[in-house]
Order: sequence, then structure tokens, then C-alpha cells
Amino acid sequence: MGIRAAESPARSKKQRLTIDMRTSATSRMVLTWHPIFEATDREVWQEIATYGLEYHPVYDALIPRLSCVFCVLAPFAVLVRAARLCWALGLPLPARYRDLEAKIGHRFKQSHSLAEVYAEAERLEREEGPLTWNRGDAIRQHLGAGEADDYLARGALAA
Repeated sequence: MGIRAAESPARSKKQRLTIDMRTSATSRMVLTWHPIFEATDREVWQEIATYGLEYHPVYDALIPRLSCVFCVLAPFAVLVRAARLCWALGLPLPARYRDLEAKIGHRFKQSHSLAEVYAEAERLEREEGPLTWNRGDAIRQHLGAGEADDYLARGALAA
């Protein structure tokens, strides 16, 4: 599995290689291996760029983790960006989640509500305009423009 120790305190306590006792049996041993467990964000993106590997386009919108749109583990700024990404893609999710939060009477997180996320996303849309991104922006963010240009050029040659 592609989890990394740096992603959370709970993950950092896991081991790189373990025996899965739940699925192992007398006749078979099942191992759980985390091949990029010690890798940094930069090292992961360097591998992607070096080998021309595909990655999900949501990373180019500078969403750092591919998960639920409104992940309870995501920081406020990422939730705001996720709302703006939904709008750019024509998805009604931010309003639905904001309205559901109001209907059930519970905040999304103790630190902030989805209504606050929505309001900040609206403010940024007014100030900056709609969210935009380009293929290679994730590599550009992690490794620089030269690496992103090289990655994109290799992809164009392969096509």
C-alpha cells in the first residue's frame, strides 16, 4: 500500500513490512508492505517525474491528498480549495454539504464549519476568480518548473 509515515501520527507508528495475521493461515503467509513508507513528498514527486508516471489530476489543482472532497483530516485551506475545485468542475457538493450541516445542526469540525469553508471559498472566488490549474502544476509545486516541463515533454513524446 502507498501510505507514508509523514502523512499522520497514526501512520508513523506502522511498520514498513508486517505479517497480516488476519489473512495469513497455516498454508500461506500474507504480508503488508508499504514501499514508500519513508519517502518524502518531494521524493514521491521526483519518482513520478523521473519515470513519467501518471497521477490523478486533482493533484494539479494543488489538493495535497486524494481523498473525500471534504475530508475531516484536511486543513481549512485545503477544504476551501476543494470547494473551489468542485465549482470549477460544475459539482454542487459544497452547497449540499453546507446545507446538510445546517439541517442536522452539527459543525463539520469543532474548529470550523462547512459554512465557514463555503464563505471563504466564495470570498476567494470574488477576489481571484474561478480556480484554474494546468497539467504539471503538482510537479511544478514540488520540484520546480524545469522538472514539470521535462515531465510534460516526455508525456507528449510518448503520446
